[in-house]
Amino acid sequence: MVRYYLTALALKGFSCCAPARSLYRRIGNLAGSRRRANRQMPSYYFDRVQRNIEVWRRYGPFEANDYILELGTGWVHWEALTLRLFFDFKAVLYDVWDNRQLRALKSFLRQLEKRFGTGGFLEGCDFERARWLISKIEGVNSFDEVYRMLGFRYLVDPTGLMESIAANAFRVVISAGVLEHIPARTAPMFMEKMALVSQTGALGIHSINTADHLSAYDRTAGPKQYLTFSDRQWKIWCENKVQYINRIQRTAWLRMFEEVGFRLIEEGGSRADLPNLRIHPSYKGLSREDVERLNLFLVVRRQSAAS
Repeated sequence: MVRYYLTALALKGFSCCAPARSLYRRIGNLAGSRRRANRQMPSYYFDRVQRNIEVWRRYGPFEANDYILELGTGWVHWEALTLRLFFDFKAVLYDVWDNRQLRALKSFLRQLEKRFGTGGFLEGCDFERARWLISKIEGVNSFDEVYRMLGFRYLVDPTGLMESIAANAFRVVISAGVLEHIPARTAPMFMEKMALVSQTGALGIHSINTADHLSAYDRTAGPKQYLTFSDRQWKIWCENKVQYINRIQRTAWLRMFEEVGFRLIEEGGSRADLPNLRIHPSYKGLSREDVERLNLFLVVRRQSAAS
């Protein structure tokens, strides 16, 4: 657990003030862009494309003038961008800070293109259309050119509360590895805002990583190690502002979606058998499903106000 605590300490150091947080993001983007441009893309990026397209087909059709909202678009706007390779729509790409990496985007798309049609990957998709769009994106010099080509709008809002987005604007709201980073105290408000900007009948597609992110730095730490800490212990020793995770579990997420008017229509994800995890007494009320859940994939539908 030494690396676990050293990493937590380093991240808390970068969280101490605004200049330190800005430095962390600059260093991370510089090193991350070089790494993502020159290395193999993680396999789960391919999985996300396959999964999103399957959901899109099951619950569509969506029209060319429909708007989708991608939350927390990160380095390459992966969810909206890869759907747009095969389907027509408009999109708003929403984030709390600018982490965009054009070299990484191009590298990821090249790797995706090489997988087209292999082993049944994306079977039935229009690869000719996708290859044409990828070739166009390969030739751009800025993200703004990508947005003009695809009908996207990029929006950075440090508050993270979507105040500048119109109500009832979106047919689809999608996110991957984002909701676990929303501050726990503002999560209910964020969910209310997400419902407000969604049209009645709108689809929500969300992947939530409920594992302990610090455990990725230390193989001796369990994937739900954070459940061994009380709230006070976690805040003192491990919580930080540059890689913040809210520790919200499956049952709480399902309840919040339901409370703001979303009906669950699909659930999936991964879990791990953790018989030796000695969780803190403050978490004793959690179900085994909550304790063992590492990733939560939800497809939800926005109900009318009367539902």
